[in-house]
Parts: sequence; structure tokens; C-alpha cells
Amino acid sequence: MGQPVVLPKFELPGDKPHWAVRAAWITSGVLLLSIVGLGAVIVHHRNLQTEAHLAKARAIAQVKADAEAKVAMAAAEAKAKREAELAAKLAAQAPRPSAPPGAEGAGLNDGSPAAKPAKASRGHRGRSSHPAKGTRMAAKSGGKPDSGGKPSTRNDDAIDALLKKMK
Repeated sequence: MGQPVVLPKFELPGDKPHWAVRAAWITSGVLLLSIVGLGAVIVHHRNLQTEAHLAKARAIAQVKADAEAKVAMAAAEAKAKREAELAAKLAAQAPRPSAPPGAEGAGLNDGSPAAKPAKASRGHRGRSSHPAKGTRMAAKSGGKPDSGGKPSTRNDDAIDALLKKMK
């Protein structure tokens, strides 16, 4: 036992991977980064498109609301003008009372139902669903109110003409 035993020298690659494996890792890392970057760009572009679409929809809705407001305002002005004209025509056609000025509050009572003073408190009886005196007779006699034998002085032709105009 005097001679030393010589073992053959094996060359093990050590801790470093082969150069091809390192190149594959580097290539996969670059590919992964490029995919993540491309996804981020696509998401950003889609968000910009969505914001542009929503802004366009809001602008269209605003323009539509403004147009509808203008139409509603014009319709309201036309209706108010029509009502003012109607009121002016009715005021011009209405018979003028022959009572002296200031006679309304003077307590003049000529016996007509319009000249009678109203009660201060009627309770539930004032809002009853029962027809008032004379209205039953008005319904039976063809729609003319019971005025005690006097003919009606109301002119329904003007009202009918105005109602036809409003249609």
C-alpha cells in the first residue's frame, strides 16, 4: 500500500448552465416583457377609444337635451301666446256688467244667485257630489240651465270656434 491511487479527473460543468440554455432564458424573458408591454398598449388604446365614445355620446345627449329644451320653450311660449290671445278674445266678447263701479263690495243684492254672499264655512256639504239646484233640470231639458224662465244670454259659438282652433 505504498502507492497512491490516482482517480481519473471528471470535468463537471459546475454551477453555470450551458450557453444555449442561458440564451433560451433570455429570449423567453424578452418575449414575456414584449407581450406584457403590448397588452398594456392595447388596454390603454381601448380605454382611449371608450372615453372618446362616451364623450361623443355625452355631447350628442347634451345637444339633444338642448334641442328638446328649445322646442319645449317654444311650445310653452306659443301656448302662452295662444292663451293670452284667447283670454283677450274672451274678454272682448264678454258682456260688460252694468253695475256702477265699486258696487261689488257695497252689499247690493238684486236677488240673483251671483249677488248672494257666499257662506264663510260650508264644511263637507259644499263639496258634495250631489248636483246643485237647477242642474237636474238642466240635464233633462237639453243642457240649458234652469234660469227661471229667462232665455240664456251665453254665446257658445265663440267658445266652440276657439276650441276648434286649439285642436
